[in-house]
Amino acid sequence: MTNPNQQKMIAVVVTTYNNPRSLELCLLSLRNQTYQNFEVFIADDGSKDETRDLILRLKKECLFQIYHIWHPDEGYRKARINNKVFSQIDPNRFPILLCIDHDVIVHHQFVEDHYHAHENEKFRPLLFMGRRVDLSQDLTEKITRENVLQFNQGLNAEILFSGLKGETTHVLRSIRIAGPKWLIHLLKRDRVYDLLGSNFSISTRVMIEVNGYNEDYKSYWGEDGDLFVRVRNSAVEHYGIIGYAIQWHLHHQKLEETQEHVDLYRALLENHEYKRCKNGIVKE
Repeated sequence: MTNPNQQKMIAVVVTTYNNPRSLELCLLSLRNQTYQNFEVFIADDGSKDETRDLILRLKKECLFQIYHIWHPDEGYRKARINNKVFSQIDPNRFPILLCIDHDVIVHHQFVEDHYHAHENEKFRPLLFMGRRVDLSQDLTEKITRENVLQFNQGLNAEILFSGLKGETTHVLRSIRIAGPKWLIHLLKRDRVYDLLGSNFSISTRVMIEVNGYNEDYKSYWGEDGDLFVRVRNSAVEHYGIIGYAIQWHLHHQKLEETQEHVDLYRALLENHEYKRCKNGIVKE
């Protein structure tokens, strides 16, 4: 393990909207991290007072610092609230941004894995992309603040049994793979080709250079892909590993993407000149 005196600070950005139960489980799953040199920034897209009250309580329970950044509810404005958070993070103090959503619980080595991905690249500009296990509704309901830390250890009998019944999906992603790149490639665990907004880390300066999220996206889906294309076009190292930086996605009713955003993303993939959005952290 890296000498704690040499560890770099990580800003963990948690996007949330009106789901205090999931947010509580998410934040509680960060309490037993093997890598402790992080602070949490909650990007709140207009939640009601129940979320604010929860955060005030958890600030007293958690050893890590929690900042709550909120704006009024004007519909789906994930891009805007995240940019508001990014603008408040000092890249000199926090060279790494680690972005997750409120509806996940994370493995106890989750932050460490993201840190080591950047450390392995000698902290050159990097986008590291993780994946997640999708929990069933039944299993999601069984996770509580009292047992959440039992569910962030890796593959357990309940997750495995749920997977065997065909309810929880991508169960084998619960098995942590931390080996040399040749082994990861041999096991086909490096086949990650796009950015999942609930599980990625990026050099803070890169996020600033590409101007954060594109705020033109004002409905579900598309803002993560837009960010990925700009990072890719900036010749920044980017890769992911399945079964590393593990997280479990809590079940909820799935939002549906618009065909307009799908078509826009497909077109963007063919655009290799697009490196910076105009309606981002800075309005140009």
